[in-house]
Amino acid sequence: MQGKKKLFRTLGIIFFSTGILVGMVMFILMNWAYFEATYYFGYNAHPEKTLTTLRCPLLMTTADQGAVTLSLTNSTDRDLPFLVSTEFSYFDAATLDRTTYPFKAGETRTLSWPVASDNIAFGHLILARVYVYSAYTLPSLGSTCGTGVVDLHRITGIELFILVLAASLVGMAVGWGFWFAANRPLQADGIISRRAMSFFTALVVIGLVAGLIGWWGLGIICAAGCLLLIISVVGYYVQKASQ
Repeated sequence: MQGKKKLFRTLGIIFFSTGILVGMVMFILMNWAYFEATYYFGYNAHPEKTLTTLRCPLLMTTADQGAVTLSLTNSTDRDLPFLVSTEFSYFDAATLDRTTYPFKAGETRTLSWPVASDNIAFGHLILARVYVYSAYTLPSLGSTCGTGVVDLHRITGIELFILVLAASLVGMAVGWGFWFAANRPLQADGIISRRAMSFFTALVVIGLVAGLIGWWGLGIICAAGCLLLIISVVGYYVQKASQ
């Protein structure tokens, strides 16, 4: 019975640690892309409001051709031209384009710009900034976004994202299952371990959500929290082993 519990405990640690590490790598890459996009481009007029509908691909591979998209609405009662300025990373530099798009009164349109391997900066990132100039009574809008790029040629970014996300969530779930099976009833050490595992799970899930919606500040906090928690856990067990 003790041998079975030891096996389950080992499997739980392996699966859970793998799920945590995979999730950390993914959400750090996603949030890093948004962080770099914020500071990559030079000075531009500060928008009156944030462009909340700007979206970059979640994840890309070198085999991918993705698109940066934007949903824009003319909420006035007259036809308006929208002047849109776009900047994209391009071989560690940047391209700049300004285009006018006609909108009918009340019309909502999705604008799209293709991005591919030519747009990679720093070896693994595609970065974008879009600025919509004010028109009539509508305020100026602007925002940035970024995409992490992985050097793979036989799989698309969305397929990789689904696989990595599934591996992280399944790894954590299976790890929790094995760990609970090996630690019933919970003792003092088990309660401490459960608390640490709960914090790890929460930080990774929140970090992934932050990466999905582009809240890179929250993503950085989650990454720092994971690293501090790893140091604390390792320190705790090293100290315990030395006693």
